[in-house]
Amino acid sequence: MDIENYIQDAIFAEKSQNRCFYQLMWDNFKEDGFVITDEDGYEIDAIFKAVALQNLLGEFIYRLYDEVNETGLEDVIDYAGTLGYGEDEILEYCEGNEEIDVDEDYETTVKNALDYTSEITADKMLEMFAADELFDYMFVASYAFEQDFVFDFEDYEEMQAFVDNNQDQLDNYKAEYEPVLSWIESGMIC
Repeated sequence: MDIENYIQDAIFAEKSQNRCFYQLMWDNFKEDGFVITDEDGYEIDAIFKAVALQNLLGEFIYRLYDEVNETGLEDVIDYAGTLGYGEDEILEYCEGNEEIDVDEDYETTVKNALDYTSEITADKMLEMFAADELFDYMFVASYAFEQDFVFDFEDYEEMQAFVDNNQDQLDNYKAEYEPVLSWIESGMIC
């Protein structure tokens, strides 16, 4: 199975409003080598990183709107399972990374792996983008603009153009949601 298409269709297309944000981050991750989707053996890693990206946007939404953030633990297991990877393969992946705390309990190990992956994904995002840029992208990807139309960007270039053209208003939102910007600046720990 083509892991790139699977991630785009199964994970990132789940909420169409967030799709351009995911694609912007994912393309930058691939270009940097943080994610590898075109070589065998990286499928589980790519799933963890894609779900971590969802988790970080979910945490942003939680902090902005006080909505529940699903951690994605079950998602990692389901997405990997769809690709034919079971408990043994996921545990092998976790055991192969000394930074992941492996527990006797399988679900605790997967949660530890997702927590670790979310942390390194946040670090990578902050390495590639300034905190205020991430706020803008996450805000535009998640905000329900109350206007006469719904923003449905074709691609992240359209999203970027919208961010560029609405910088003053986005700066007002940053001032209004200062604790959320501070959370981004401090590493986006979930």
